[in-house]
Amino acid sequence: MVFPETADVRETSVTRCLGAIRQLILSGTLLPGEKVHQTELAEQLNVSRIPLREALSTLAAEGVLDYKPNTGYRVSRFSSDDLSEIYLMRRLLETEILATVDLSEVDVDELVRLNDELRQTDPAEEQDRYQALNGHFHFRLFEYSPLRLIRDEVSRLWYMSSFYRSLYLHEVQSSLHVIADHERIIQAVREGDVKELIRASDDHRQGTENLVVRRLGRSRLR
Repeated sequence: MVFPETADVRETSVTRCLGAIRQLILSGTLLPGEKVHQTELAEQLNVSRIPLREALSTLAAEGVLDYKPNTGYRVSRFSSDDLSEIYLMRRLLETEILATVDLSEVDVDELVRLNDELRQTDPAEEQDRYQALNGHFHFRLFEYSPLRLIRDEVSRLWYMSSFYRSLYLHEVQSSLHVIADHERIIQAVREGDVKELIRASDDHRQGTENLVVRRLGRSRLR
């Protein structure tokens, strides 16, 4: 008798599919513009079609895959121009958010704890957890702003750029730069220095964008 998958089992399968498909794209096994054949991919990953479809849907929402009805999924053609537009919008909106945060209200100890958890997480082995912790660090700070609608838009932009950020995590020493940048942000919050907080956040964001653009450039040369 075959029992239906429980929610926990399905979630584990979906998570495994997400990681495996991302790695296939990062390694060049699945190339930009290439069609994703679900039957072959399910056999390759040794999973059923249900978690695979959930993973493909998630990757399409992230912009990693393109989906068209009656055609299916293809690997997106990643663009440094698109990335630059996303990061421009992020810079403008996040600056407005940070400018409205009362830094005296921020729980600095919580930011330190989140950064410590990030320090102890290997981005190569636990990419989804690493990205989640990194996002939580920033959005926990954003939540002190009253600009709810702008926060929601920034959240959408972060979601759109999540795969681009996964490229950054594969750069040598990238996680050390993230931790150091976060420490600078924490120090600015601790000192109540909004201008330095915005500068530190801008430098952090720009550093990520520059590394990903270089990675995309190398990918086009292969």
